[in-house]
Amino acid sequence: MTQHGPQRIRPNRRHITLPQWAIYLLMALFVLGVVGLGYVTFNGVRASIANSPLGSELGIPQFQAEDNPGLPAAPAGEPTVDPDWFTQRVTVLVMGIDERESETGPWRTDTMILVTVDPVSDTAGMISIPRDLWVQIPDYDVWDRINTAYFRGDADQYPGGGGPALAMKTVQQTIGVPVDYYLTVNFSAFIRGVDTLGCVPITVPETIDDPDFPALDGYGYDPFYIAAGEQCLDGQTLLKYARTRATFGSDFDRAARQQAVLYAIRDHVLSTGQLPNLLAQAPQIYSTIQGGIGTNLSLAQMAELARNVSSIPNDSICSAVINGEYVSLATLPDGTQVLLPDRDKIRTLRDAIFSGQGNCPVAAAQGTDLSDLATSEAATVTLLNGTEREGLATITRETIAAQGINVTDVGNADRYDYATTIIYNPNGKT
Repeated sequence: MTQHGPQRIRPNRRHITLPQWAIYLLMALFVLGVVGLGYVTFNGVRASIANSPLGSELGIPQFQAEDNPGLPAAPAGEPTVDPDWFTQRVTVLVMGIDERESETGPWRTDTMILVTVDPVSDTAGMISIPRDLWVQIPDYDVWDRINTAYFRGDADQYPGGGGPALAMKTVQQTIGVPVDYYLTVNFSAFIRGVDTLGCVPITVPETIDDPDFPALDGYGYDPFYIAAGEQCLDGQTLLKYARTRATFGSDFDRAARQQAVLYAIRDHVLSTGQLPNLLAQAPQIYSTIQGGIGTNLSLAQMAELARNVSSIPNDSICSAVINGEYVSLATLPDGTQVLLPDRDKIRTLRDAIFSGQGNCPVAAAQGTDLSDLATSEAATVTLLNGTEREGLATITRETIAAQGINVTDVGNADRYDYATTIIYNPNGKT
């Protein structure tokens, strides 16, 4: 493909509109970050799950097609998934689209999370990619922020699928792994989808005050404030919490919060036993969010993926953010600041996440009773702030002390320009 000039072709946008019997699975994949538990309401696939041991474990009644004549049956000839499809790793690029109702697009990606599931090792992982990562856009003789790949592909009707196709190819080139599938969710679908669950409980580690938070639609601001502590957030507030950059770590903090939001939604759905109820509400969920989601996964593939990932334990799900440890800040000639990737470090991180054995901070925190462990070891911790952010050691002490860890002292480090956290463990205690 030759280089495209500055002109932008306004394409006829092709939204993938799923039928009612497919929507619940896609909703579940979105809500649970494609590493949770999914169901569909299409009769054949729903029956196969409801009548399985998994369905019995979750208390879902045995299902026969005549039990719910209001839901359409699967169309004749609906293809089944290739039996060899899920015998090897499946990787999906999950994208939040910065789509405004008053605009016609094309749009940029506001969020990019690469999700991978490996049936051989029974592991899953996700890597959040910062939107300001400076990369070469495949088939274009240009370098740009990674979040523009979707925009370019959509605007220029990139061969093979427009925006999603170019975004997948860009991430594949950057991370160094095949990316064959995508899932897109826009702001409205997120809000409406979360609101079907009620408010979602989440722990907010620090107070956030963002007077310049952008309005959901159009221009202007919609100031956002949230206090530290235990909160229960509706869809719009949860979206703001996931999108704000008004913390010291900016985009890196935001990416970590987005992963925390996915885990919070997943835990809320599973702990409150809402799955059977959501299953019954599938037609209503469909009518609410149908225009805001898209994927190239077939119904059969989604069903197979959901059926298999449901058995993956929490401590086999690894997650990480490409943060300041893996990039360097650069200023372009026009004054724009971007993030230059350290490709060797990023691919080392990728290998750790994809192996299911490396950097698993979220899984480790979920799989270990830190309070009991800290008490049994009688371990003590000192925190020294090596950043320019005043009070960070105190904020951190409050966060980890809540886990039962004994923080005996806080203070300032010998300098304020440490790029990464350093942990000294002189006595070998975990």
